[in-house]
Amino acid sequence: MPISKPHSSLAADNKGSCSNLAVYLEKENEELDKIISKSKSSSESLEIERRKQGFFTSTETNVSTIEVISSIDNNKKKLAANDAKYFAPTISFSANELNQIAFEATGKRDLQSVWDLNLIELEKYNTLIREYGRKVMDNYALNFNRQDKGISSGSDLLYFGKIEHFRKFKGTDQEVINGTEVSGAYKKGLQSHIHIIVSRKDKSQRLKLSPTCNEKNTSRKIGTNTYQVGFDRVNWINLNERSFDRNFNYKRQKREKFENQNILKNGTPLEKQELARRIENTESNKSINQLNAQNLNVRHSQSITRRR
Repeated sequence: MPISKPHSSLAADNKGSCSNLAVYLEKENEELDKIISKSKSSSESLEIERRKQGFFTSTETNVSTIEVISSIDNNKKKLAANDAKYFAPTISFSANELNQIAFEATGKRDLQSVWDLNLIELEKYNTLIREYGRKVMDNYALNFNRQDKGISSGSDLLYFGKIEHFRKFKGTDQEVINGTEVSGAYKKGLQSHIHIIVSRKDKSQRLKLSPTCNEKNTSRKIGTNTYQVGFDRVNWINLNERSFDRNFNYKRQKREKFENQNILKNGTPLEKQELARRIENTESNKSINQLNAQNLNVRHSQSITRRR
């Protein structure tokens, strides 16, 4: 499933300026600058330059880092010094999901890297990922249950997203521990993911919105007014999974579903055993049906051949 993590911060302290985080998210563009400095022609330099990623919002693309910092840092009306000023959700994908996005964009499968995409294909691929990121932030907004206060889509939030296409091995990765890879080496295959910087306050600066609060979906009452608060992180992940499958025509296997992955990781031994049995039966029945369909096609072809 698309892994949607509502981090409180990423490589920074979210009680102050977001500048450290925003600058950190320029790291891939800086790597491309190094490649440009070694390029042998102006056309090659331009081709690499066009692979850079700017920040995006619900309506804009290629927003500058300076604008991101200024917008987030100034959207903090009535927040105390020790209040969180922003959050940093990340959206990651499985290899199968990235292959499906690439197929929807280009008709190609089993790509080894975004370097396999020409600029036109890369733009289509980025557009699909960007639009999905916007849908994730629509789900994020709805998941606060504050529609009565004007929070009904990502456009009511102040956020900036950034697509990244590469990941590097870290010292804590099993491959590095086993000695099969070295820390700092690039991971193979498609590795695209999205980083988000979203303000604690909505655009109007009237509401505080926290995806890391402990309340999932609580009804509160002040006087005669009843209202909902909280953020259900599990519900957000499920919403994002359904949005992905719908947007990208993805036929998700039972084993891939978040609710099943959650049980296999966190369930009781009995729950894990029962779910594993159901998944195995489903996969076995699917294999039998596929084999029967293949045999039927073969017999049909043989029948046509004999008649001829």
